[in-house]
Amino acid sequence: MALEPSGGVLILTTDHVSERVPVPRTVWVFGLATLVPFVAASGLFCYGPVSQRGPALVALLAYSTAMLSYLGGVRCGLEIDHIRPRWLTLALSLLPPLAGVALMLGAERFGAAWQLSGFLFVFLLQWLWDVTSHEGPAWRPRLRTLLTTGAALSLAFALEQALAL
Repeated sequence: MALEPSGGVLILTTDHVSERVPVPRTVWVFGLATLVPFVAASGLFCYGPVSQRGPALVALLAYSTAMLSYLGGVRCGLEIDHIRPRWLTLALSLLPPLAGVALMLGAERFGAAWQLSGFLFVFLLQWLWDVTSHEGPAWRPRLRTLLTTGAALSLAFALEQALAL
């Protein structure tokens, strides 16, 4: 997949449309399972008892940090598989987990809306990197798009609630 300019607009294209390799069922199951904590914590924060908002927000932010660490690790793992790993790519793969930790620890400096906005932004940047990269299996961009959409929607619902508080 690549972002290509077309009349002043960036269009997401794929080099292997005719070679659409299915995502293995096991990967789908475990991938979708990773969305359960996002949806549960966001749902509890938005619609649960007022007494559960704080713990639900902490759970959502902590899980977001864990998932950004996982995604950074996947990116790092894809890179170290090369004969000559690129320093810049390895260094950049550390940024999403570090951003997650900084956002998590920034609770005293930032309000919940800023934290949630930050996580949403970092997840979207990670997604953009993942879907425009030609690393990993051909089905990886499709899977990452769906999973990032689920995480982003959960964070967006929580953000809307945080802005209303």
